[in-house]
Amino acid sequence: MESKLVLLKNYETMVEALYDQELLLENGISSTINNEGLVELMPMFTEINDGLGLLVFDSDLEKSIQLLDENNNANQQNQSAADE
Repeated sequence: MESKLVLLKNYETMVEALYDQELLLENGISSTINNEGLVELMPMFTEINDGLGLLVFDSDLEKSIQLLDENNNANQQNQSAADE
């Protein structure tokens, strides 16, 4: 069975997409960003389409979601602790 690329998450900025892509790479998950060139050249297209899409292989989707969720939860806890 062939692996297919599936959409993991959409982003409005390249910085956010690259941050999550690096997190996946550090955990052994390959990914790619679609619409990268279009959005960099014409930022107004982020409002017309879904912006930047982070794609992973379908076999890595579950693990990718888990990693991003764990990272997001850790960041929220750190922010809450800093606010206290």
